[in-house]
Amino acid sequence: MLGLGMANSLLNKLCMDEEDAMLNVEVRCKRILLKMQTSWSDCNPGRRFWSCPHYGATNCKFFKWRDKQSVDERSKFIIPRLVNKIKELEENYERVRLHLAEL
Repeated sequence: MLGLGMANSLLNKLCMDEEDAMLNVEVRCKRILLKMQTSWSDCNPGRRFWSCPHYGATNCKFFKWRDKQSVDERSKFIIPRLVNKIKELEENYERVRLHLAEL
């Protein structure tokens, strides 16, 4: 089964727009080159951002949205449900896989 981190990584790739010029922009936090990420929160589903991997764990507070826009209401409704459905399907797959392994 894919962990939530792995699932988010795959969702990030799925949502990448290869034509997006911002994908090639180098955004750094101190010396760390940051990868663009995708938010899967209820408030900002599908919204792209950069954040320090040490955000919250240290004094680093680097966080930057890729855009200045908020997410439309329909996306706020649909995207979190799709993400939850993917997680549910992955969990069901793992249960079936374990059950078949026992047989």
